[in-house]
Amino acid sequence: MALEWLKRFQASQEKPPGYAEKTLAAYALGMKAGGAIEGVTVEVGPEACAAALALPPGAVYRPEEAPRLPLPGCPRAGRCSCVYRPAMRYARRGEP
Repeated sequence: MALEWLKRFQASQEKPPGYAEKTLAAYALGMKAGGAIEGVTVEVGPEACAAALALPPGAVYRPEEAPRLPLPGCPRAGRCSCVYRPAMRYARRGEP
C-alpha cells in the first residue's frame, strides 16, 4: 500500500495528552460538515495490548462513543500503537 509508511509512522508516535479528544473532535467536525466520514474505527497497532485485540474488528463508532486511546490499562500508555482511522461511506459501499 502506498501509505504504509504513514501508518507505521503514526503507530510509532507517542500520543500526547488529549490525543483521543482532539482527534475524535476533528472527525466529529468532518461528520457534521456532511462529508464522507461516517464514523471512526480503531486500527489496532502491531504491538497491541489485550484490550485492543478484544475490540470488535472493523467496528465503526460515532466519535463520542469511540473507545479512548490509549485504552485503559494499556501497558504502553502514550506509546500505544493503536490509532483512529476515518470510516468513509464510499469505502464501505465499495464505491471508487
